[in-house]
Amino acid sequence: MTESLPGEAPVYLEAAASGEFIELHEHDNRLRLRVRAGAIGRPCLVLHAGFESPDKAHAHRQRLLDAWRARGFVECPPLAQVLEGSVAEELHCDGRVPHPLLAPFFQIDGADELQGQPRRLALFRDGLRWHGDFDLERIAELGLYAGVIVAGDVDVDGVFSQLTHTYPRHVLVGGDVRAASFGHGDSHMRVLGDVRVRNIVYGEYNDGSLRIDGAVHGRAFISADHAMHVKAGCHAPVCDWNSGQNWSDCLHPGLFEADDPQEAETGAMISPDAIRTFMREGRDPFRDGTQPAMDESPRATAEPSPLPPPSSSFAERLRECVEAGDTEAITQLIETWPQRDEEWQQALTGRLFAPSTTPQQRVRLKAVQSPASTRALP
Repeated sequence: MTESLPGEAPVYLEAAASGEFIELHEHDNRLRLRVRAGAIGRPCLVLHAGFESPDKAHAHRQRLLDAWRARGFVECPPLAQVLEGSVAEELHCDGRVPHPLLAPFFQIDGADELQGQPRRLALFRDGLRWHGDFDLERIAELGLYAGVIVAGDVDVDGVFSQLTHTYPRHVLVGGDVRAASFGHGDSHMRVLGDVRVRNIVYGEYNDGSLRIDGAVHGRAFISADHAMHVKAGCHAPVCDWNSGQNWSDCLHPGLFEADDPQEAETGAMISPDAIRTFMREGRDPFRDGTQPAMDESPRATAEPSPLPPPSSSFAERLRECVEAGDTEAITQLIETWPQRDEEWQQALTGRLFAPSTTPQQRVRLKAVQSPASTRALP
């Protein structure tokens, strides 16, 4: 059902050519922007983003509207009920609201630079599900996120990918990835569970990395000069260009591009356009009659972290206060919570730097930050 929310009336636009829609709702009282987008009549993607002022929220809303109108979207009344699917909430890198997946997220290559910053992450608290192909670049069009955390599984009917650009730079999937195929490019992604595809797991270019703590199941595991590591075994033929082996004898000739555009014969490098077509159409990447050997050995370079524990009672209480927008309740919770551990310290630090914290609340938080007060209360 469509949720009734305060603030300005939603702006709804459709594109007849693609059968897609976008709806934006600005909440002035919460300084938040809510975006719903996807195929008309199918469960849509929902994203929330907070801003320091109504002006910033309104400016981002206007940028989105201008960009989508330029792509042929036209404002109109919705003819079909908007069905909500996966929802991305906000999680901040400064730990103002603790979450057990922040620790493994910061272990992703380069993500440690975000730790302690007031940067926003998109948190899919109940997993990510989509009815067709899903490239993570789609989130770049809708929000201002430094990274993505999926708390749970990714279930995509088509191709799950990040093959367009480098956004979002860091992605953590807390569960399994299940899709028709899975493609990854020049960003950094970590999957704590298994990757199970019907066809191809593919990585390209050497500026990114794909680390899978679980196992891989599929038809082929193809690395085109990409850092791809699997901890629990790869239950698929592995085609790795870094191994120096010539895979053109077993992979489909339609996957390769010519070394020289003037030459008719193909070279030894996979064509990015061709591999995307094979993934999208579910085509077998191997030549007819070939039986490539399976390589089920681990392909990881480091021990993964154990799966995170469930959210603590402190984190749950804190999340309730944040979702209610009650900064006084947040301050009182931090002041009175008896167990002053690392999780509590992260929340304290995050609130000290949060724009919504009042000067009076900041003084009170600094008082409990003193060494004498950081021991557990009786």
